[in-house]
Amino acid sequence: MEFTEPAMRPPQEAQSLLLRATQGCTYNRCRFCYVSRGYPFMAVTPEQLEQEVLACKPFFDDQISIYLIGSNPFALPVRTLEGYLAVLRRYLPRFTRVSMQSRIDDIACKSAQELRKLCGLGLSHLYIGTENGNDAVLRLMDKGYAAADAVKQLLRLDEAGITYTTFYILGMGGKGAGIASGEATARMFNQVHPQRITTTGLTVFPHTPLADMAGRGEFTEASEREKIEELRVFLQTLNIDTFYDGVHYLNPLSYRFANSDAAAKRRVLEDIDETLRSCTDEELEKMVSRQFMDSL
Repeated sequence: MEFTEPAMRPPQEAQSLLLRATQGCTYNRCRFCYVSRGYPFMAVTPEQLEQEVLACKPFFDDQISIYLIGSNPFALPVRTLEGYLAVLRRYLPRFTRVSMQSRIDDIACKSAQELRKLCGLGLSHLYIGTENGNDAVLRLMDKGYAAADAVKQLLRLDEAGITYTTFYILGMGGKGAGIASGEATARMFNQVHPQRITTTGLTVFPHTPLADMAGRGEFTEASEREKIEELRVFLQTLNIDTFYDGVHYLNPLSYRFANSDAAAKRRVLEDIDETLRSCTDEELEKMVSRQFMDSL
């Protein structure tokens, strides 16, 4: 088996031991996503994972966090995931946690008992592309679930003891949908307990269904001002104890703070207001060179 998809990881896993688990995506229909298109879904065997662990083990301390690479390895059967975890416990028995990417429907396919078992074996954190809490936007992007489904499955993770980081794409609804999306997404997250919420600004990448939609005039991108306005209403409405992490090259403005820190949040909102007040639309558009990224 030879994987050809480039390996990717969340920024938070920069210091983790990165081990390939899967390539491709079991769903692969999200209209904005370019990551796994053209790559068939494949998974390593426990024996192949063992070889990879043995090759990497001399370069890492035993007390290391482990990230299993792939668009949604959590879609794999529980027995397969248990096999992976058995390998990791055999050779790195003091690892601090194992994390990976998951879709909402990957969680739905596992029973409460299975979720608790995986958590007990060390698979204790998931990265989940919730993307948006506006059902109209989720349908537009063919995410395959509604906001209520996301809430239901994230609460099941809470019950199982599995922590999670959620992703939110600013501007995903296109022109005119930002305020409604910001409010709806905050209301969705206010019902659950994400350890961290990360945001990125939507970019229409070539060779995606969204790029085709934009070419046909069926989708108009939100401006950078609209993305910032969406972020503002999202942060205003968000009231749970979580960590907001918006430091990303696709964001027009980057902030990182604990949402429980009222003073830090107030400073962020004041900075957003000042940016919106003092910058022209042209200046805001230059904050992220999406045209350059579109050509990559």
